[in-house]
Amino acid sequence: MFSSDPARDRFYLLHFLLSIGAATILLFLLGPGSAAVKRNFQGLSPGNIADRDVTAGKDVVYVDAEATRLRVEAEERLVLPVFQFDSGITERRLDQYGEFQASFRELIGQDVALETSILMLQSKFPGALSRETLSLLAKSPLKGQALVYAGDILGTILQNGVFSLPTEGLASFNQDYFALRRQVNDKSDLEQRARATVVTKEDLRAVVLAEIGKKHLAYPLSSIVEGLVLGFASENVFFDETTSLARLHKVSARIEPVTRAVGRNELLIRKGQIVSEEDYARLLAIKNAVSRADIGLSLRGLGILLTAAGFGFFMLGRRDKDNGPGESGGILLCVYGALAFYLLTLFASRASQGQMLAEGIYLIPVALFAGIGATLAGQRFAFPYTAVLGMLAASASNLNPYFIVFVILAGIFASFVSGSAGTRIELVRAGVYQAGFQFLVGVILLAQQDLRFGELMAFSGYLALSGFVSCALMLAVLPVLEQSMNLPTRFRLLELSDVNAAPLKELLTQAPGTYAHSMNVAHLAEAAAEDIGANPLLARVGAYYHDIGKTEQPEYFVENQRGTNKHDEINPRLSATVIRSHVKIGMEKAKELKLPKAVVDIIAQHHGNSVIAWFYDKAKKADDSIRKEDFSYPGSPPANKESGIVMLADAVEASSRTLKKPSVPRLDAHVRQLILDKVLEGQLDDCALTLRDLEVIRHSFVRIMAGQFHSRIEYPKQKEQQA
Repeated sequence: MFSSDPARDRFYLLHFLLSIGAATILLFLLGPGSAAVKRNFQGLSPGNIADRDVTAGKDVVYVDAEATRLRVEAEERLVLPVFQFDSGITERRLDQYGEFQASFRELIGQDVALETSILMLQSKFPGALSRETLSLLAKSPLKGQALVYAGDILGTILQNGVFSLPTEGLASFNQDYFALRRQVNDKSDLEQRARATVVTKEDLRAVVLAEIGKKHLAYPLSSIVEGLVLGFASENVFFDETTSLARLHKVSARIEPVTRAVGRNELLIRKGQIVSEEDYARLLAIKNAVSRADIGLSLRGLGILLTAAGFGFFMLGRRDKDNGPGESGGILLCVYGALAFYLLTLFASRASQGQMLAEGIYLIPVALFAGIGATLAGQRFAFPYTAVLGMLAASASNLNPYFIVFVILAGIFASFVSGSAGTRIELVRAGVYQAGFQFLVGVILLAQQDLRFGELMAFSGYLALSGFVSCALMLAVLPVLEQSMNLPTRFRLLELSDVNAAPLKELLTQAPGTYAHSMNVAHLAEAAAEDIGANPLLARVGAYYHDIGKTEQPEYFVENQRGTNKHDEINPRLSATVIRSHVKIGMEKAKELKLPKAVVDIIAQHHGNSVIAWFYDKAKKADDSIRKEDFSYPGSPPANKESGIVMLADAVEASSRTLKKPSVPRLDAHVRQLILDKVLEGQLDDCALTLRDLEVIRHSFVRIMAGQFHSRIEYPKQKEQQA
């Protein structure tokens, strides 16, 4: 991933997406939200007899719809309907009554005929007063008192309000009280009134008579006052439907639903019981609550899974970018290893029955996955890889704290002890350490639970056994992975670094000069790689095998020649062809020996595509038309730090042999110039070596070579022989 090879990037991206898809499917099928308990509710319907005991299957809180409905109705019935007092109507009616008084007094004062006065008043106030009321008023000797009493009672009734009640819409509200809104001086005033005080148009005559009774008016004065008040009284309080419904909705919105808690083993329906409508409604509510809870758990697990995938994608991309394509075979192993870990954690979570318990934790072979990551890619990779495993454990276990803490602690320790193991036998010792550590972690995690001492020791023992078995499995699995995926693990590189290996023995026999050169290059490359934080073991093994192709025609290479030079007898083009061929032959031999791809890459890249300058210059003197490509190595520039270091070490070791009196300053100047030449040629553009790395490499080379070229004491016999 993130390389210059788009096809290769697409290949790894496809596998990465496939693994995410597989993990998502596993999560919804086996994860905490898989809702396997839903089968408990199948085959039940109202009126049927239950053929089994039915339990919830998990702890769940559900909404009791019927109880919630009753609560909502009760709360709504407490809401007061709002009525609006219309002060405009009140003022107009009182003003009309005032005009009536003035008109009546004016007519009486003008000594107008009775019939004419009645007709004039009826014309001015049509429909308000009857002829009988006007006639009684005009004939009464108590006209003034009647008008005053009527005005007083009219004002009282209108101020208290005459209500206009709608035929529909009030049944949902409180039936005992209401809220009356008045507008006073541009301010809204709300008062609570009893429903019994409501006066409607139908109640108006009785209310007027009651008020007249309070004043102890006798007939016919009471009849006149009654007629006057009823003539000018009208409805002035109306139902405010918008405000009332808004109050109703506000109350409904803030009502909390009625929830019921059901235990996982609580018996909901007993076998042989007839399922009633209420029972079935309860079962449906519990089933829906379980479904919603399961969907929530699954989505949360998916979110954590995608976060882990994003972090892992970034981490693998950075790892591949820093180390080049040589170790990219381990990417698929890491991706599908994480998928396998996720599957095992899902099973472990199911063993704990989805609870925040430690049961099933011993089924997670954390040490196996973290240890393989540390062995294949080093501790710097294993630690963030353990973080990814921890996030996967969180996703698979519904954030089970025991799982998460155990995975992180056990994974970090496994990364440390396995990554530090130098030989396979040391992995056995690492397994013992891992077992002890996991036993201790088990004791710490379970100490807070109410367990007997025997149970605590037994469970911690299971964890210890899991740690040891994980390391034992790693011993068994690593050789298979190394061979099947051709991975450059530390153990395989250590085996290849044995100078008694058959390929190196053949190199020593066929090309002793090349063998000595390779050993010196290995010393330089290993020291430089260690100084800059690269892989020193890979650099050493790559240096051992980088010139293995020279075993075919060793006499054509200067380090193996003794006196005669084969190239003096052939033309420069043929010489360049022979020299160039050792790279291709070396790659073929390396593949036959099934060396790791990282080592094969070093062999292919240790000359890059540089020009064989000596023969090119010689040929150019004879023919200006020659092409530089015919005198260039067939490889590509180094693609990782180790290949770049071997290239520099090879060039420095070979060229330093030509130096006369190689003092430290001369060595330093020579190495500096050679590294600068490689940089200017563009040979180091793709290997991620920084200028700081190159400076450290230069100092490392000079330090090693100064030790190799130190001056020696000339013994007496040597002087005699020279003499």
